[in-house]
Amino acid sequence: MDKRILAIFDCEESYAYRLMEFISEKRNLPFEVYVFTDENKFYSCAKDTDIECLLVSESAYKQEVDTLKISHIIILSENGENLNKALHHVNKYQSCENILHEVMEYYTDRSEAVPAALRTGLSRMRIIGIYTPIGRCLQTTFSLTLGQMLARRFKTLYLNFEIYSGFSRLLSRSFDSDISDLMYYFSCAREKLAYRMESMVETVNGLDFIPPAEIYQNLAGIRGSQWMDLFREIEKNSEYEYLILDLSDGIADLWEVLKGCDHIYTISRDDGVAMAKIEQYEKALEQMEYGEITARTTRWKLPVFKQLPRQFEELTYGELARYIKSEVFPELFKEGTNE
Repeated sequence: MDKRILAIFDCEESYAYRLMEFISEKRNLPFEVYVFTDENKFYSCAKDTDIECLLVSESAYKQEVDTLKISHIIILSENGENLNKALHHVNKYQSCENILHEVMEYYTDRSEAVPAALRTGLSRMRIIGIYTPIGRCLQTTFSLTLGQMLARRFKTLYLNFEIYSGFSRLLSRSFDSDISDLMYYFSCAREKLAYRMESMVETVNGLDFIPPAEIYQNLAGIRGSQWMDLFREIEKNSEYEYLILDLSDGIADLWEVLKGCDHIYTISRDDGVAMAKIEQYEKALEQMEYGEITARTTRWKLPVFKQLPRQFEELTYGELARYIKSEVFPELFKEGTNE
């Protein structure tokens, strides 16, 4: 990937280097990150170096910055006293994750062309689909727990397709964009997908996720082939090793998406209603010649857990996590590893 230079100019050394370290960890970004805490060194380098994007603190900004040949200048706003309203401002005193979201959104919107993002790892991305035709069986809790456990060792992305996920309230967060926006940007500017994703990805206990659709009707009309095309593009342009799909009946062409998964988990229960629904679902797959879905499916009847964590961030410490470790993925979560 053709790396461009993103420079951070802030006299507050600890802040500047903390932000640099966070951005540098994002291996799939188009930037090589430079840090400047000394004014003279910054201007000396900027005159001789082609800087693509500059993050400059409000206290370090001077009009001389505008004379430099820098395509994108963003002010890290401190107290709002900077009067150059022509430049884009980002609140300095927020999480590094939020700053990066805003920077990448601004950059991808303003940049006519970005360098192609290419996968550097040799292994392919494994897609795990989780779906059951019965309700209230811990599917999302199972999916998030598995995803968080995988994320401790592998770069993992989680996508939720519930009609009403309640994620905003459950995580006490508000989201500026969701998976419907990701599909929109993918349709309009596929070449910028990797960088647009960086402005949208949220994290819970180490697991990356794109917020679920706030209004599920925004996903209406998106065919299964389009979803699979998106997943292939994510694989090609990211470093994700696992993609967890928490699926529901609301997604169009559900069976086509399941067919594209490497492995599928279906959670069942022992009661008569649940077994009847599972039986009908499996007969329908057979009649419609989707037997390959059944071949890739492992059906789990989860035991009764005495207590499950109330917070998403605590899922990897409960009984369900121990069950996944010993029964679902024992080959990955062996004794002596870090999970």
